Amino acid sequence: MKNLVCIVVIGLVLIACSSNENKNKILYLVRHAEKDTLMAKDPSLTVDGVMRAVDLATWFKNIKVDTIISSDYKRTIETAEPLAEAQGLAIGKYDPKEFNKIAESLKNMAADTIVMIGHSNTILEQIQAFGIEKPQETLGELEYDKIFEVKLSAKKTVVHQYGPKYVE
Repeated sequence: MKNLVCIVVIGLVLIACSSNENKNKILYLVRHAEKDTLMAKDPSLTVDGVMRAVDLATWFKNIKVDTIISSDYKRTIETAEPLAEAQGLAIGKYDPKEFNKIAESLKNMAADTIVMIGHSNTILEQIQAFGIEKPQETLGELEYDKIFEVKLSAKKTVVHQYGPKYVE
């Protein structure tokens, strides 16, 4: 009887632990800010892009971010820098084409609040890699003003706007 009680207690503890996994984890996926379209390879941000990067840091002023990751391109790193400075964090790097690997890595990360800076052709696909439906079909080439707040436990995405609205 004691063994049965121990097994039941251990089982309940394991269920409780597994149900709390990712309970509070929130991922913010953000496309890099406006880039210099005249530069063909690895462009930097434009003046508007630099201003938007500052707006991003301001948007997060009341949110404690645990981790910031960026693809290894100038425009994404430059977008992340004001936020990293404001939060006192280093910028980690990731491969934007490794959707499933990134999803697993972030799910298992101890951090609760993660900001990921990516690209128009990777952000929505990354959301899908978490097993969550895309909040919109595509991300337009001039669409720089969205923050996708992914709540892993609820399996939903809330879309926020920051900085000035894009013009197409």
